[in-house]
Amino acid sequence: MTLLRLAFVIAILVLAATCQENSAQSPRKRPASCPVTLPPAVPFTPPGERKMGKDDDAFWLGTEKLWIALPRSGDEWGWAPRGPGHPDLTAKVFWGSLDFDYHKKEDYTLRVTGRRLDGDAPPLVVSSVTNALFEPNAAMLTGVYVPTPGCWEITGEYKGETLSFFVWVYPVEQANQ
Repeated sequence: MTLLRLAFVIAILVLAATCQENSAQSPRKRPASCPVTLPPAVPFTPPGERKMGKDDDAFWLGTEKLWIALPRSGDEWGWAPRGPGHPDLTAKVFWGSLDFDYHKKEDYTLRVTGRRLDGDAPPLVVSSVTNALFEPNAAMLTGVYVPTPGCWEITGEYKGETLSFFVWVYPVEQANQ
């Protein structure tokens, strides 16, 4: 009976060590080397009637010339596979600016780029800019397709203004395991 108890304790310890090892290697766990963007010490609020709403888990980043809303956690970015047969990860990014007028075609000149900081990766793919209407304001909307998980810097350039942020990207399916 004692030998059976000893075998049981050893099995439990091996199982616990395996679970710890697997969770440490989880793609959701952000390494300290990834400088995710966190809320600034002095909060920024875009000019005009731009309320965050009920989403206390987000913060504004930028200037009156170019801003976005990001999750407070920095690494809890809502990325999901683009669709069946597509390995890329995707998210919608809303960019605001006092200079943006959704009525003018020439105002859709936002350029979004990205690069992976912690390894090689194919280039970031960004859909064409469209608008998102939030009465009484509008924002520029882009779909961002990230080809591999990892630490990414994403940069928007609009009418001479540049805004960058850093995010840890991981597949949503693996986050739920």
